[in-house]
Amino acid sequence: MIAVWMLYCLGIGLAFVIVGHALERGLHLAGRATRWAWVIAIVGSYLVPVAAWLRPEAFATFAAPIPVVAESRPSLPTSTTSTNLDQPPPSAFSLADLDRPLRWAWMIASLALILFVGVGARRLIALRRRWRPANVDGRNVLISPSVGPAVVGVWAPSVVLPEWALEVSQHERAMMFAHEEEHMRAGDPALNALGFWLLVLAPWNLALWWQWRRLRLAVEVDCDARVLAAGCSAVAYGDLLLRVAHQRRPGLVGVAAFGEPVSFLESRIRRMVARIPRWRWVGVAAALIVAAGAIVAACEAPRPLVPQALAQEPAGSQIAGPQTAWLRDNVRQFFPTLADSNGPPLDAYLIHDAQRRVYQGTVTQRGRDELRATDLRRVFQAYDRGHDGWGVVDRGALRGIVRDNVRVIWLHHDPQAQDTMPSIEDRLDAIREQARQMQPDVEARLRDSGLVRNLQSSLEQMRWNQRMSALQDLARESEPAAFAGAHDAIAVVVDADYKIVAHASGDRQPGDRSCLDVLIRLLPAYHDAKMPASGCMSMNTDPKGRVLLYWGQLANR
Repeated sequence: MIAVWMLYCLGIGLAFVIVGHALERGLHLAGRATRWAWVIAIVGSYLVPVAAWLRPEAFATFAAPIPVVAESRPSLPTSTTSTNLDQPPPSAFSLADLDRPLRWAWMIASLALILFVGVGARRLIALRRRWRPANVDGRNVLISPSVGPAVVGVWAPSVVLPEWALEVSQHERAMMFAHEEEHMRAGDPALNALGFWLLVLAPWNLALWWQWRRLRLAVEVDCDARVLAAGCSAVAYGDLLLRVAHQRRPGLVGVAAFGEPVSFLESRIRRMVARIPRWRWVGVAAALIVAAGAIVAACEAPRPLVPQALAQEPAGSQIAGPQTAWLRDNVRQFFPTLADSNGPPLDAYLIHDAQRRVYQGTVTQRGRDELRATDLRRVFQAYDRGHDGWGVVDRGALRGIVRDNVRVIWLHHDPQAQDTMPSIEDRLDAIREQARQMQPDVEARLRDSGLVRNLQSSLEQMRWNQRMSALQDLARESEPAAFAGAHDAIAVVVDADYKIVAHASGDRQPGDRSCLDVLIRLLPAYHDAKMPASGCMSMNTDPKGRVLLYWGQLANR
């Protein structure tokens, strides 16, 4: 899910790039400092994803197209038949496979930026020791061979001038001093440093890099505007910018320079000579509308939904998800003491009906970290019938209600549901019992005529058809995303009683040679499991015949 969240954060950042450009234009037309447009953009690029993580119930969701393993509790009749069809296998690649390399790449990139800052700061300190203090035009400054004019330092900034600046006219030095002193009064070195350290938190987010670059340009443009507003000539000031750009050396960490960076020079000069149009307030209004629309779009963008949580939703139920407010209220009611900070790891179970009424809660010691259908059978022995879905509540939705080492599991159970439909085996036993009661020798006569063998063969075929039909129905209910066009392959593992213990979905990929290979690709946890029966088939419930079902039966219960 790291890759999906990165793409989500990048999308939010791009939306706030639009916000930054619109607000910058509006602030420029209104004659205000434009840096705040990019401060808002950077803060918003972090604030919306953090809010989506802390308050997931306030955001819409979308299902990431990732093949996932999900546990469920439906059941099927038994079978021992095996089929093997040569079908194209699903893809082994998933965005979830990128989690580990992306985690390492993220950490390495952040450490590289920190190392870059450390090396740059050390270099700056070494250079600063060779600079000599001096009093120029009544101001205490540092004189360097080639660095400057610039402001050096973040917490205690100082002005540094290059030696060639001592040879220019006093009027030109006054413009240099005015520019650097405006930087210090506005706290620009600290603002640039803060923007850079926010980049260290997410160095992969290209939108943040662009926002930080635009922030640095806006800082220089605002500083130029304040210097010109104090009475400096735009022509003389622009000429001085060009001269400084020719003399400038590569920038240093912790330096807010008169001409840094050179790539900003054209934009700064254009902004200085640009005229404010008469219709500027119309432009301000239009810019605010665009910015507001982009902010609303960023806030309304659906956050990625954890695939396991989606797979655990009961098909056809009216539950909006485990993060709903009614479930939070019932957790508070049934488990009021689970918010305590101390305590052993626990599993808390809630049982609700179709009207979302929770009528029982149970707390047990934490079992395995990966919840399986057998764990639910152990806890919900009294609810083995009439049970059509379960899931694990997203911990983010219960923050502050239960402690971190408590897992909340819900079960949808209809107390009125009764599994009264007799199985094929029950029907066959009833027929035989009636035959024995009505006429003792009917069974022998039928056996002699071969009718019993034909009947048993027909019943075996009926059992097989019923199992496969039920298996297809449960696969459709367990993996609805495949029928919505997200995937074209479904994998299911059942136990000896043909009760589903795991399922997943993904995309087929040419190259695999058997149905079992496809099954193991989608459900790698069962790579070493013994499966005496396995096979694959096209889904009768898919009118286009696009989705294939791959299944395997475990050897032991």
